[in-house]
Amino acid sequence: MKIKCPSCGFENIQGEDRCVQCLHSLMQRDIPRPRKDDALQRVMMTAPISDLLTGKDLLVASTTDTIQKIVKIFQEKAKNCVLVYRKKKLVGILSNRDILLRVAGKYKDLSKVKVEQVMTPNPEYVKGSDPIAYAVNKMAIGGYRHVPVLADDGTPLSIILIKDVLGYLSRRE
Repeated sequence: MKIKCPSCGFENIQGEDRCVQCLHSLMQRDIPRPRKDDALQRVMMTAPISDLLTGKDLLVASTTDTIQKIVKIFQEKAKNCVLVYRKKKLVGILSNRDILLRVAGKYKDLSKVKVEQVMTPNPEYVKGSDPIAYAVNKMAIGGYRHVPVLADDGTPLSIILIKDVLGYLSRRE
């Protein structure tokens, strides 16, 4: 009996720990697979996040930027989220929701409030090669509206919003 590699499709001998062709693990069991008759499920589970990337929503701030500066940029650019980097490393995310919940009514002078004081530290993120379902899962489980997409070296590629996912899925139908 043979077992087909989920990565390259090579037919391996039953009981192999890895694919002899591409070295993909064959030890994983019960990994969800899309139903053959469900196109939406197939796209969500197989299409990479990189298919969604536009870079349009990508703003990057420093921990030392002021909230006044961020609010001004949000207003001018009609944006609502910024990734926060320190020394080329993602250290936080700041959204208009964070500003409303953590700044509004608490500080009188926004020029004295630094991003670092109110950002959400160590945000969850996805890679461009991850399936779209990863981003949607993080949004659903964590209650996030924005999920950063990073390259393998940690540089920012984009920020995924649920509207990006829905727009992509509606165009594919």
